[in-house]
Amino acid sequence: MLYNEDKNQAGEYLRLSLGFIAKYNLPADPACYSVWYQYIAGKNPHLKAVLDYIIKNEKQITVNTIKKLYKDHILEKDRTITENLLQELRIVINGISRYAIDTTGDIAGNGKRLQALVRELEEDEDMDSLARTMDKIIQEAKALVQTGKSFQGRMASSSQELASLRKKLDVSKKDAETDALTGLLNRRGFESRLHPLLKDPQSCFCLIMIDIDHFKRVNDTYGHLVGDSILKALANLLKQQTKGKDCLARFGGEEFIILLPETRLEQAGAVAEDIRKKLAAQEWKQRKTGKPMGKITISLGVTQYRPNESEVTLIHRVDTALYTAKRNGRNRVVTEEMV
Repeated sequence: MLYNEDKNQAGEYLRLSLGFIAKYNLPADPACYSVWYQYIAGKNPHLKAVLDYIIKNEKQITVNTIKKLYKDHILEKDRTITENLLQELRIVINGISRYAIDTTGDIAGNGKRLQALVRELEEDEDMDSLARTMDKIIQEAKALVQTGKSFQGRMASSSQELASLRKKLDVSKKDAETDALTGLLNRRGFESRLHPLLKDPQSCFCLIMIDIDHFKRVNDTYGHLVGDSILKALANLLKQQTKGKDCLARFGGEEFIILLPETRLEQAGAVAEDIRKKLAAQEWKQRKTGKPMGKITISLGVTQYRPNESEVTLIHRVDTALYTAKRNGRNRVVTEEMV
């Protein structure tokens, strides 16, 4: 996230941020300050939309709410990996462009274009834009190979280095979009699959949001290792119940989300109910002692995408359906028509 406010504007944002922190009796820590600063500055539209809804509908904003907002909407993952790739990339490109200019006078202009792409890298703010710039660089390097036989070997070697760095970027991007515990997509990965569908007015898909009932009680009673094993077991069950183009992700904490392309609400509701029944039928035991743990159940909310609907509105509707299922007794499926 880039900040370009002048001193006076930044001071005003600070004053307003501290006002919100005091109003809701929150700690003035970096995470809390970042959430309110970006909310006031209007730099993060998703954060602002979610926080506007919370302010309107909740009497109190808790520390846990702020932590979740910070984690979901601000925290940048794998930044160190990206910066290392950028540094390697700059070294390779600068070497190529200097060699082109020194040996051929840069007759075809490839060297200068490569130097311009180096400057473009400085403006890339995420992995997708970085990947696009790298693809341009690879094309320029291939063109440069054709400009003179005297340095084809050198250019071929440099092209291989670029291809290797591109593969590293792909691996880093995949890691940044994967939940380490379950191996599913994380929220970032899920959103990267959702966004193209939102841009297509002809899209037809449903979302199922899932939450493990009384998960905190499980963690408090049996420990976090048992809690983690339950999360992994649920992830495996969800993998078995989804197929083809279905998109499955761990949305955060004990929440999971499924995107079902080309699916109507009634069909998605049936999928959700099947998942609920299969999990509720399982008997859980402690691995070390063999003692029974009882039933583990889930609540599920289901909604269908509406044309031209924003991501914030769509997620809010499926979250509302899930909340209704929890409020009405848990271990049940609630579709948007039942809210």
